[in-house]
Parts: sequence; C-alpha cells; structure tokens
Amino acid sequence: MKEMRYESVRTVESAVMPGVRFRIRKMSLERRVELTRRLGELLKRIEYLEAGREPGERIAAAEAASEVERIHLEWGLEGIEGLEIDGKPATAETLIAAGPEALSREILQAIRAECGLSEAERKN
Repeated sequence: MKEMRYESVRTVESAVMPGVRFRIRKMSLERRVELTRRLGELLKRIEYLEAGREPGERIAAAEAASEVERIHLEWGLEGIEGLEIDGKPATAETLIAAGPEALSREILQAIRAECGLSEAERKN
C-alpha cells in the first residue's frame, strides 16, 4: 500500500512579480481556530462601524479592514523566495512594512482562497 503525502503549505508562483514564489499555509482545524480567534472581535467591530453614518466611523472601519488584511498576511504567509526588500530577503513582516503592494494583494487573495472565505468575508 502506498502512503499518501500531505504538505501543509502550498507554493505559488507570483503572477505580478515573475521569479517570486511564495508559500502559504493550508487550512487545518487548528489553523482555522487560531485565525478565528485573531479576527473575531475585529470583524464584529468592522460590521458595527460600517453601519454607522459618521465619517469617522467609516474611516475607522477602513482602518480595521486594513488590520484584517495584515493579520491574514502574517497568519497565512509561510515564506517568500526570489525577492529582497531593502537588500534583505523578504519576510511577511518586511512585505507588510515596505514591500510591493501588488504582491501583498496577490498573496492575500491566495490566502483567502485557501481559507475558503465567502465573498463578503473577502471584502473585509
């Protein structure tokens, strides 16, 4: 009987930056619990703020939505190959702080797809 092999990360060739590859974590039960814990209160806050009518509430909602994106990237990005940021190998932290936004968006989209998020959840 042949054993099955399972990799807990998926490697993706970047479409926006040829030569760059990134590894994202695949969803597991424990990883889903961890992500839900990290995002739970923040997503409730966004829903509340988006229902508000004041400009300050909408700005706060947009700020919180950016925080959700940062958490997804920190949680789901395992590694990056083929990219240096300011002369050093790229990491999730340096990508978030100073990396190309187009690559961040591409990685975020791949992470959300791996998580199986609904369209409404992807918008946040």
